[in-house]
Amino acid sequence: MDDDAVPFPDHLTIRVTHTDDPVSAVAGLEAWESRGRYPNLLMMPPVFGALERTPEGAWRILGFHNTTPQTARDDLGHTFRCWANSEPGGRWEASWDITDEERAAYTAAYERLEWEKLDELTVAGRQYRIFRAEQVLRGGPDGVEPPRPTDPDPAPVGQGHRAPSRVDGYVIDPAAAVTLVDGIVRLDLMSLVPTGRFITEEVRADARLASAQYPNVLVLPVHCAVAEQRDGRWGPMTGACETPQAARDSLAAYLREFAPMLNPGLDEEELAAYAEAADRLDASRANTIEAAGRRFQLVRVEPVVRLGPDGPELPRASDLDPDPPIRVQEERERAAGWVPEDDEED
Repeated sequence: MDDDAVPFPDHLTIRVTHTDDPVSAVAGLEAWESRGRYPNLLMMPPVFGALERTPEGAWRILGFHNTTPQTARDDLGHTFRCWANSEPGGRWEASWDITDEERAAYTAAYERLEWEKLDELTVAGRQYRIFRAEQVLRGGPDGVEPPRPTDPDPAPVGQGHRAPSRVDGYVIDPAAAVTLVDGIVRLDLMSLVPTGRFITEEVRADARLASAQYPNVLVLPVHCAVAEQRDGRWGPMTGACETPQAARDSLAAYLREFAPMLNPGLDEEELAAYAEAADRLDASRANTIEAAGRRFQLVRVEPVVRLGPDGPELPRASDLDPDPPIRVQEERERAAGWVPEDDEED
């Protein structure tokens, strides 16, 4: 290459490297085989989270899995409140020696977030933003792709929610090198636009605009969800869980507890079938299970973040975001007579 050549910016680059790690090699082989076996890209509704910019210019995830931009803003405000008010040594204290001046800045920031819909803000010299991620599933003649053998699944039965998060603290760095297969997978996802009869033209237009403004993509640590087969088609039953076992635990809880409550007309035989299926799911740690004529499957979910020159993609205008900030909502409820004046301080 000519030494005078101008390098591509990070948001237009996928850096590929070789690795001798055997686990990465097996994961790469699984990913390559998956492209052939499950060639169709399917999409669940997007999820949202909060980011903090690192001193190196990358972005670190502070929170994720929010179903709307406003719930992500609320969680970011809660984080700021904890940093501002936690005592040294407390569970929610800041990860650095926060000064009194910084505490005041974070107090002002969370108070703003209680009134304003802010997707970007700078607090005490640190940059924060709300970001969105598509949730992509792979489908093919065999149905929807289940978890792969190399997908991390460390938690025992019933403890899936206790597994350490692999996404909290994850650094979104477009300059980080990836394997050849991972690079090809990212190329597959760059032109992703939602389709289907229920997708509005506004959503499609926003997706096309995002492809131009945020041309690169990065896949976050894989998640898992539960789907149910209805009339020969698979539809989502749960949101994304961090691990396959967390998804199994959610399904087992549904079979044991929630299905009987949601369907009070179930007879004793059907109730026994649900309970037996939950026990079988715990014992086998299977990816598919049937109960009382219903078929459930764990499906693999790839969170995909779009990247542009300014960093990860912000929420889109067409994203579902119906709720106002908490103080605005309280004012509306109070004006409508829903909140007693005596409860104002609470």
